Amino acid sequence: MHAHARNGALAIALTLLATTSLAHAQKRGGDLVILQQTTPTSLDAITTIEQGSRNVNLHMFEMLIARDEGSNPIPDLASKFEESADGLTYTFTLRQGVKFHNGKEMTSEDAKASVERYARIGFDRTDFAKIKAVTARDKHTLVITLNERVPSFIDQLSSPRAPMVVIPAEEAGKEAGKINMIGTGPYQFVEYLADSHAKLKRFDGYMPNEAAKDRDGFGGKKIPYVDTVTFRIMPEANARLAALETKAAHFSESVPNQAAKRLKDSKDITILKLLPWSMAFTIMNAGPGGGATAKLGVRRAMQAAIDVEELMLAANDDVFRLDHAFIYPESQYSTGDVGKAVYNQANPEKAKKLLTEAGYKGEEIVLLAASEVAAVKNQAVMFAEQLKAVGMKVRIDYFDAPTYTAKAQQPDGWNVYMGEFGLAPAVGPYGLPNFWTGPKNWQKLQDPELDAAFLDLKNKLTLAERKAAAARFYTRVTDQAYSVRLGDNGLLQAVRNEVKNFTPYRIPRAWGVWLE
Repeated sequence: MHAHARNGALAIALTLLATTSLAHAQKRGGDLVILQQTTPTSLDAITTIEQGSRNVNLHMFEMLIARDEGSNPIPDLASKFEESADGLTYTFTLRQGVKFHNGKEMTSEDAKASVERYARIGFDRTDFAKIKAVTARDKHTLVITLNERVPSFIDQLSSPRAPMVVIPAEEAGKEAGKINMIGTGPYQFVEYLADSHAKLKRFDGYMPNEAAKDRDGFGGKKIPYVDTVTFRIMPEANARLAALETKAAHFSESVPNQAAKRLKDSKDITILKLLPWSMAFTIMNAGPGGGATAKLGVRRAMQAAIDVEELMLAANDDVFRLDHAFIYPESQYSTGDVGKAVYNQANPEKAKKLLTEAGYKGEEIVLLAASEVAAVKNQAVMFAEQLKAVGMKVRIDYFDAPTYTAKAQQPDGWNVYMGEFGLAPAVGPYGLPNFWTGPKNWQKLQDPELDAAFLDLKNKLTLAERKAAAARFYTRVTDQAYSVRLGDNGLLQAVRNEVKNFTPYRIPRAWGVWLE
């Protein structure tokens, strides 16, 4: 036998051995304990974009179309979908035999009611504004008809940001936050105690997607092995670390950099690195209630003052990258050099000059920061110090995640929202523009140029036209200093080695893993 043939045979044998061992190793049972920093803002999945909520919700609920490991749309509760030649009609064939947690079979009537509920109260309901009709053609066929062509419709339908999940039709008429937590996911609701934990149990009536070979992003073949999953809310990093080391927990969605360095040679714990994990930038209150930041010159002074590299290094150690753009460079929608000229200026003299020209009189600048998220807290501290260095008076207000987000919805009482945006920039170009557009924009000043550019981004038929719209959009955001772009945060996570077959993703997936 030739050497390459022997090596090939050995590789096949090792693969078969690994596969056989893996198959034998899989077992049911146990309570998988996942530690997360933030309290879920809502278990009504369509109403929230918050990471702590998504971690829990996407174990209970599923979508018609999900995203795979590379963030591409894939069928989930739908087995397939078709788009008409004119782009106005989408026909979804649903998987058969799928059960809700209450034992009821999922049909097109449930999917219809869920889509209609999202169009009424979903967080990103403006994405569904062009829906003309939703029809249950038969038990397993759903038809969505649009008023006009929306090339991004499947991207929007499949976005896990505020996921368009399917719930029973009898729940879909209920107000936001009033539903019973009944989904089709691999785990079902047991209890939720705010600031403590959310507990789920394996849904033994769960039907995996047999058309898929393995788990794949938010979709694929999901097999629940553990009996229960407990999401413990633990804002304090040292407490999370202690819980991991004492075997009180199995996984932590965030580990401090110094602790990760100490654990890198551990035989019991594996450190995982995700980069980019989130996009860091501020949102300015440019409206009438913004006080000093209602002045363009003051906002541009902040752009000029910030030394991003110093800020990110102090806040994140070495787990970050500098990035001027609001669309990741890996994306086909990359905007190139847009925003580069005003990024990381670190120019205090220019900042002071702009403040003088804008008539800044020492008004207090209030930063909003999340008390539970270390990166945001640390970035707020450095941002404040750099503004103080150019003569600005600054205060940081810390709140838990739900409160800090709610405060930013108020027209006054704050100037700068210190943001960490995880999923929205990772799943395509359509999530982030919602912050700056429409009557409920976060900068509190509706900008017709941004609204028009976003419409083009969503509706233009060619990729080149949509890319041009994205470039136009962020040229306006940076020119008007509605934001100071920071960098891209990385994330260090940790998992105990008795958790088998775990792979990191946008949420800590409890399906496909088992406890040794």
